[in-house]
Amino acid sequence: MASYWAEPLDFLDSCRRATTARRRARLAPVLRVYGEVAKKALGLAVRSWLAALSIPVYAVLFLVVARLVTQLFAAAPTVAGIAIGLLGAACFGGYLSLLKQAVAGSSIRFSDLKDGLRSVWDVAGVLFIIWIIEMIVDRIAAGNPSGVAIKGVVTLAIAIFFNLIPELICHSRNRGIALLQESGEFIFEHPVAWFAPNLVFAAVILWGTGLLSFTSLGSNLAMLGALGSPSGVLLLIAGAGWTAPLLIAFVHYVMVFRGLLYLELSSGSSRMRDFRRRMG
Repeated sequence: MASYWAEPLDFLDSCRRATTARRRARLAPVLRVYGEVAKKALGLAVRSWLAALSIPVYAVLFLVVARLVTQLFAAAPTVAGIAIGLLGAACFGGYLSLLKQAVAGSSIRFSDLKDGLRSVWDVAGVLFIIWIIEMIVDRIAAGNPSGVAIKGVVTLAIAIFFNLIPELICHSRNRGIALLQESGEFIFEHPVAWFAPNLVFAAVILWGTGLLSFTSLGSNLAMLGALGSPSGVLLLIAGAGWTAPLLIAFVHYVMVFRGLLYLELSSGSSRMRDFRRRMG
């Protein structure tokens, strides 16, 4: 009786081993690319420590100047809002300018902190379009019983399809609507390859700040949406307490990794074609 079942069991076992071998063969090059990018990102992130330092510098600059602007234009809140928005775009653009140099492996000097503020219009143009989208959604959600859910879905969609904005501002020639369109197209083309490491990084950040929920999927999705914006990341850093320096260093490392991964995925090399094929 045992011999009767031996051949089918041996066949099933050989199929299982073959399937496992194929999965390992498919996964190995993927992990190799991630490993190479991670190793290179670590070296560049350490070398560009001044770019990481610029994150709290720009944050403090924004808070101080924004408070002064609010006081000066107390009678004209619209003007104050526009000025603060441009200030935020300038500070974010300043960091992205340093990030571009970091990814390229260029040396960063203290004088680059102020030179980077020239990227204000590149950032402001994109943020203005997103602001228009959010304003329209707010109007729609205001009179809808499911308004909160609608806003949540749109916020998450923006975080997903416009996730590549920082990298494209650094490395793409497109601006405005064309840049947002390029971001969406890239996400459609590389959804797994791009989001697999990014979700791991997001989980590490949320776990490190005590915000990772093991019971509420909705809470995690809301936090992922917040991580998709510079203000959301800065709020997490502000509430990190004594671990804020570690979080700043890790966020900068993640941004360098993302920049390198974007350049790798965008390249037309045979290795990247094989990588994209294996990622499905």
